[in-house]
Amino acid sequence: MTDEQSPVLLKRQYNAIILAGIAIAMLFPQVVGTYVLFKGMPPLLRLLTSEVLMWAMLPLLYLYAIKVEGRDFFLWKDKPQTFWFYIAAIAVLFILTFCAHLLSSIPRLLGYKDDYTMMRYYHTLLKADKPMLVFTCITAAFTEELQVRAYILPRLSILFKSEYLPVLISALIFSFLHLAYRNLSECIFTFVFGIICGIFYKKYQNIQVLMIFHFLYDLMVLLK
Repeated sequence: MTDEQSPVLLKRQYNAIILAGIAIAMLFPQVVGTYVLFKGMPPLLRLLTSEVLMWAMLPLLYLYAIKVEGRDFFLWKDKPQTFWFYIAAIAVLFILTFCAHLLSSIPRLLGYKDDYTMMRYYHTLLKADKPMLVFTCITAAFTEELQVRAYILPRLSILFKSEYLPVLISALIFSFLHLAYRNLSECIFTFVFGIICGIFYKKYQNIQVLMIFHFLYDLMVLLK
């Protein structure tokens, strides 16, 4: 191996390590879930188990970042912001999310018959159990923001020397994580939602705002 080839090989090896970490973040809950979630499981227990798997993924990703990547979990350090920044940012995120809803309704307006069976099923299940509803909103807000925005997005920015391609890919991954709803409008919405949150995190590097907003948004949707 020549001196010129060594840095190239090391870069390829490190890129492979990053890709493996992203794969773990994407697939761990789904793969493990195939072994621990079984047919006939009580619905609430099944939902609780799937959410526990999401929480279990976080220490695994943290250890992978420290021990295998040799980096901190947070590649982009959180930038402190004022109280009024939090208020303004959350308000703007809600407005942009409303626009995302409008975009996601295009298939329905064009006559596409979407399947809302799974979404209605989980909505009904959670509305009947308020503590589980709140826990679900907390889980989604914390684990998904740490998983997709805090962990995956900065590592995609290492792999792709592009301003917004990592944001688009992370948004596709976020949408992929919601395929279980089997709903086209939800896939479109989560993709646009992922773009909005990805651009925000890339620009302001404050995961706390996204967690609070994500929690409030999910809570509002599930309580209505």
